Amino acid sequence: MSNQQSSQLTSQSSDSGQLSSQSSQPTRPPTRLHLSSAAIESAREKLLTFQKAREEGEEVEEEEEEGYTGSREITIKENVSLEEYLRYRENNVHASVRMYLWDGKIIIYEVPSTPHAEVTGEIIGMLAAWNRQDFRYGTEANTNLGQGRNKEPDAYVRPKHRNPPPQGALAADIYGNPFPTMMIEVGFSQNLPDLHRTAARYFNPLTTIQIVLAIKIFGVRTNALANTSTIALIAALYLRTSPTPLIPTSVISFGTANPDINTENYITGQMGVPPGSFIGVGRPDPNNNNINFPPCNAANIPTYIMNIPGTELYNGVPQNNLPVGFAAGYNLDLWELQVLVREAMHI
Repeated sequence: MSNQQSSQLTSQSSDSGQLSSQSSQPTRPPTRLHLSSAAIESAREKLLTFQKAREEGEEVEEEEEEGYTGSREITIKENVSLEEYLRYRENNVHASVRMYLWDGKIIIYEVPSTPHAEVTGEIIGMLAAWNRQDFRYGTEANTNLGQGRNKEPDAYVRPKHRNPPPQGALAADIYGNPFPTMMIEVGFSQNLPDLHRTAARYFNPLTTIQIVLAIKIFGVRTNALANTSTIALIAALYLRTSPTPLIPTSVISFGTANPDINTENYITGQMGVPPGSFIGVGRPDPNNNNINFPPCNAANIPTYIMNIPGTELYNGVPQNNLPVGFAAGYNLDLWELQVLVREAMHI
């Protein structure tokens, strides 16, 4: 054997040994995402201040005002991958706050509460009582919204027979499920502007979500002199099929108090809702000499019935699976939600 051949064999043997050594080394576990418990608790405490009852006329910080139009969301971590976030969420359940991932940022935006949970549950219960055979109902499922984007809706509605996403298209989750047709979001600590921005996140071009229903619960207003407690409530319905999908097709005030003037101005101004599409408690009725709409104080008052259109609910369902009269959709009676909020908050 020549010296050159011997050298080659020795080199190959050395390389083989290195490969064997490398393959025998244990695989490093993926980097673990750590979120400071102190940061989470600090965010929680701040968000809780927005749920407190306020005496009418009481001076508070600007961010605590009922009609505050800035964002109350709190970013606690940046440059987080979707994989890191999902792994963290799988191993860490934070029942004390609600969070989501957007463009690599982990954002805390809500503190779970009885009114928040019961309104969400009531909407799902009412829809299920209406139609259980055609839809799946769920809550708080991690939903893919694109690269570095993931959010858990408070609740969702998905047709049982909705076509799966085509090959190469984004699926709603790691199991390849189609997107829900309807997302439901309830805000208590979360303010109306942040709820409004959620619609744009759900209607991004990668999803096939058709409906967003947003319910805003404002803080209780107390009046010590009159010994009264009242509350403003807002429902906003967004439809992807609308010519202006990021402007609600319907906004209804259904509480026991008029909306704050800053809230009204935000809805008709920055949200772009035509005055005629913003109706209900404290709002003038253009079809009745601008006299205010009747109070929301009983079931089945037409003003406080919000129609969830069937065409959008059944989007993506094959023709042979569409029931007769499906386009009529579901009529949600907001009075039922008002009663539930008042009972939960003892007002």
